[in-house]
Amino acid sequence: MLCLGMVLMAGLWAQSNNELYAREDAGRGIYNTLKDSKNIDFSADDVQFWCGTGSNQSVVIVAWDDMDDPTALVWGVRWNGNDATALDLLDSIAAHDSRFTFNFEYSLISNVEYVENGDTLSSPTNYWCFNYNGSFGLYTYDNQAVDSGDVIEMSGSCSFDMTSATAAIDPNHTEPIVPDTNSIAADDILTWYGSGESEVVIAVNWADSCLAWGVRFNDSITLQAAMDSIACADYRFSYVPGSWGISDILYHDYAGTNMALAVPSEGYNYWWCNLNGSSSQMGYDAQMLFDGDFVKWGDASIGIVIDTAWGYPSEMAWNTTITPIDVIVAGPFCGAAGSEGASAVSYTDSRIKGWAATCTLELGPSDITNPSSSTVSYGTANDAVGPVTGNNLEVVSLGDGGMATLTFEHPIANGEGFDFAIFENSFNDNFLELAFVEVSTDGERFVRFPATSLTATCDVLGEYGSVDPTFIDNLAGKYRSGFGTPFDLAQLSDSTGIDLDSIMYVRVVDVIGTNDPAYATYDQYGNMVMDPYPTNGNSCGFDLDGVAVLNWKYSQPVGIDNALAGKVQLFPNPANNVVMCTVEGNGQHVAAIYSTNGQLMLQQTFNGRQVSLGTADMADGMYILRIDGQAQRLVVKH
Repeated sequence: MLCLGMVLMAGLWAQSNNELYAREDAGRGIYNTLKDSKNIDFSADDVQFWCGTGSNQSVVIVAWDDMDDPTALVWGVRWNGNDATALDLLDSIAAHDSRFTFNFEYSLISNVEYVENGDTLSSPTNYWCFNYNGSFGLYTYDNQAVDSGDVIEMSGSCSFDMTSATAAIDPNHTEPIVPDTNSIAADDILTWYGSGESEVVIAVNWADSCLAWGVRFNDSITLQAAMDSIACADYRFSYVPGSWGISDILYHDYAGTNMALAVPSEGYNYWWCNLNGSSSQMGYDAQMLFDGDFVKWGDASIGIVIDTAWGYPSEMAWNTTITPIDVIVAGPFCGAAGSEGASAVSYTDSRIKGWAATCTLELGPSDITNPSSSTVSYGTANDAVGPVTGNNLEVVSLGDGGMATLTFEHPIANGEGFDFAIFENSFNDNFLELAFVEVSTDGERFVRFPATSLTATCDVLGEYGSVDPTFIDNLAGKYRSGFGTPFDLAQLSDSTGIDLDSIMYVRVVDVIGTNDPAYATYDQYGNMVMDPYPTNGNSCGFDLDGVAVLNWKYSQPVGIDNALAGKVQLFPNPANNVVMCTVEGNGQHVAAIYSTNGQLMLQQTFNGRQVSLGTADMADGMYILRIDGQAQRLVVKH
């Protein structure tokens, strides 16, 4: 017994020596042969509680083997770098598991305790010995270097006579946590933004889904610039800058999938960035990226592993499968006129009940960035009233930010389906000049339809730029010449200050399709609305061709036989190819011919006291002629 005591004292002296010997030194004499192999065999695959994150990992076995009921518990520790010690492993366990405590003083470990549910594991003696990979440790805890795969086995009795141990369980997790080994190769990325010879991959984890994008560039790029490159080109991706970092990363595909920050836990309401397997050491606006870098984002409230060694989350890990984001081939909205599901309204559509009767213009400049540029001058207000003729030159251009306010013979009503449609003169399905649309009952309070634009904002489109109609919604100008963009008043049901069954005014406001914040216009989500820009000249901006009414507040006229008696003369009546209308007063008037079932056959605005209306294309029968809200019968007979 005396000899054994002397051996143990010699071993403790050796483990308290402050000199860090080279790892290749396997130890000498009795200190290395006291226990030539560990008795507890515990695989890293059986670890249930991993502390920390990183590419290195070790197993730590703590045995209270000098108690009446010996107990051994096992933790795993992960870290990065190549300068970890046995003491670092114990510090990491204590930092992640509050049930485990110990005292380190004069290079010795004592007072090793584990308290759970009121039960305490505590050695009756102090100064714990340890085995290193099955051999008695020759150095102190703070001088014993460890590598990935090493095993540290501690003993309260220094006898190492236990043969089994139990995996410690993380009370915050019901399942074992596996290391943050998730990655994705650049060759697997489907969507790349930017150009250049260098590439980085950026993955974002929302717990249930983890998506990855690729960014190309030359030389180097900041993380912020890389994320901006994705955000400006991919309408599904956006992020919210915080006071010192990123407070949220969003994914919205406008087809039902929306992902954002989970409910914050432990007061952390921001995202953490992992760069090449380690926590990023700089803010996202200063962190430089180089060819081959791999960036992963995750927030601290989604159940990921958090290393709080410095008192706040500094490392993160997750196990969600990383999926490369799909290439965008089309937006979430309906496509060009004639395509499946398109809402385009032809100017000959039988649903059209009437057209705008008057138009007031507030024209914009030909170049809003140039204070000396002239106001646009193509067309007049009369080109925006009455029926669309199919001649796409008979339009009025609004200029940058210009607007047109139109009125109608009867109020537009919120009926079944779409209620009115606005026509522009685009010569194809992609050269789309756009405008916001607003409505009013009294001409004072206007409400704008909630427009959406998902066109990439990285660069201006240029004078002949292209817009994909599947990327825009509730913007006038979505369709080519001859087809109107329809609007449904039901979308404004929550608005105040307007009567949806008595819309007297429709306002069309030109979009300024630049990405310059000083002049840009924005949709309901804060996206810049892009369209061909700049388009300098006297015909720039939205080209208004007409506004058709699909539903209006209208009833069949009563007493029409005498309604215009003495106020208008029709000749001839019955009419063959033309009918001449003469009214009493000068000024502007609106004449319209309807079938007996209310379908508009012809509408024309005129000044003065006389107008000629063509009836050659009308079938024989009875019609109703309305002028300034009054009605009279008209018979057509060929």
